Amino acid sequence: MPRTRTYPEPDMILPTLVSQVLANAYPGADVQPSAIRGMTHTPEALPAVRLRPRGNAWSADGRMTGRLVVVTFVEGSTPMVIDPMSLVDPTTGDVLPRYMAGLDGVSMKLRTVSRKRIGNKVDHLPTYAAHYWGCAVTL
Repeated sequence: MPRTRTYPEPDMILPTLVSQVLANAYPGADVQPSAIRGMTHTPEALPAVRLRPRGNAWSADGRMTGRLVVVTFVEGSTPMVIDPMSLVDPTTGDVLPRYMAGLDGVSMKLRTVSRKRIGNKVDHLPTYAAHYWGCAVTL
């Protein structure tokens, strides 16, 4: 009988917490954590941001660390580029308090871990940009 390998499902805690930060930072955008597996399809309402885990998160001593894919969608050919450095304090790396509304008792750090990818740079199609972030959260 062939052995099948099963992998644990990635945790949705980090995408959910970061989606709250992005909803506070971009109030006009539809921000949601998205499906763990499969494609991230173009949302009906634009601009939109979808977050999904990129592998499993690590946790120890009340701290959770993991990687995320942040996909932004906009109308037209100019992509919505989100830089985590605009959301954090440049000296400490902590997310600024004005973006942490609704996350009492949580400390968060964000950083870019890989180059972004941009697709559909055609005027009549929505443009998307995939950003690859690292996140560390202390609960």
